[in-house]
Amino acid sequence: MESKSSPIVLENGLDLRQVLTTGSLLHINQDHNDTENEELERNDNNPVDFLGAPMKNFEEFEKILIPIDKIGYVKKKVLEEGGGQLPNKEYTVSVAFSGYWENESVPFDVKTIQKPMIVNLKDNGLLPGLEIAIKSMLVGEKSVFLFAYQVMYGEMGIPPRIKPKAKCVFYIKLVKSILTPKEGPIDFSEPNMFQRIYKEVTMLYSSGLTLYKTNNFSAAIQLFKKSVEMLHKCRLADETEESIQEKMLIKLYINLAICYNKTKQPLRACISCNELNRLNSLWNNEKALFQNAKALRMIGQFDYAEKRLKRAMKLHPDNEDMRNEMMLLTKTRNICNQNKLIMTKSSSPHMLLISDEFKHEVDTLIKNFKENDNLSKLTLPEGLNSTESAYIKEACIRENLFFNKINKSESRGFDKDNYALDKDNESLLTDDTHSV
Repeated sequence: MESKSSPIVLENGLDLRQVLTTGSLLHINQDHNDTENEELERNDNNPVDFLGAPMKNFEEFEKILIPIDKIGYVKKKVLEEGGGQLPNKEYTVSVAFSGYWENESVPFDVKTIQKPMIVNLKDNGLLPGLEIAIKSMLVGEKSVFLFAYQVMYGEMGIPPRIKPKAKCVFYIKLVKSILTPKEGPIDFSEPNMFQRIYKEVTMLYSSGLTLYKTNNFSAAIQLFKKSVEMLHKCRLADETEESIQEKMLIKLYINLAICYNKTKQPLRACISCNELNRLNSLWNNEKALFQNAKALRMIGQFDYAEKRLKRAMKLHPDNEDMRNEMMLLTKTRNICNQNKLIMTKSSSPHMLLISDEFKHEVDTLIKNFKENDNLSKLTLPEGLNSTESAYIKEACIRENLFFNKINKSESRGFDKDNYALDKDNESLLTDDTHSV
């Protein structure tokens, strides 16, 4: 009869040097036990979420694998593609895995994605098979490996948990890979530093993409921002390095705009798009135009948003997301129509009284703005006199909204000082926004 007892899972992969010499102490993975207890307490039938599944017949499974070492001790199949660069001894990686013996229903060794194993590949103590496997993977990749005992636990093993002279299967996911920080700070002004910095930026970028795929947008933003700062600080030796820098900056700024829009930070998305414009990669780049249009729609700059969106649709006419965005833009502009407010406002800058009709249009506009999740800010018509501004400000206070002044800037399309309704207390335009 099959045992009903809870499986014991190892805390860390074994150090082969200890296995073959002084011996190795087995540490039980407490996280695994806690996770299983939580599942049981919920009294549902969901199994513990290990990577992969048990394997009944290694011989049959081996037929679909590809050897990745010269002798054929390590064989592999990619289950989910990754990106970035292959790690080597210069990198520190975070890996999750589940290790199985043949025809056993539970893994004997586990590291979860939530708490992966972090390894410096220069001095790691990993079993040779695991090191070969990890160095064959890209960030975000999930693969399954079949290991011969010669590159894992050897002829003796550590009975009873670690079987002697036995093959094993590992499902491995490379969660993160970064350049191992070198001793001493980076001197960005030092010549010939670009390649070192670019390698680190590439890994930060790959890690940011992985975080984005897991909807961790805030963490992805931090990595993309750090990459941008590093590239801007670095001294460039020639036009070749400048070209490489620009290409990476374009990818980083587009991803920043996407993440800022995801986290409803449209002003910052506009800043990123302005940087793309400086790199001559806005009006010829449908992805950048699309993100710029979304950000401008969220701050109520409907005309500017429409202009960019139409240009994006001209570059990519069959894009369904762009068509949906155009419908959303039209709907949002109709709901928060400012034309009636313009028609009811006074033509005199010195009027002390305002009409009931103007008050009604202000109240309606504020109500529609507050209830619209697709807007975070809304620019008001130019030329409001002091009495009209005072009433709008009072109405905003009643509705727990902010009434912020837009910085005067003819270069951004504003001829006069102007105001905006705001759901947070962030100025609509700063010296660095350049959104219109």
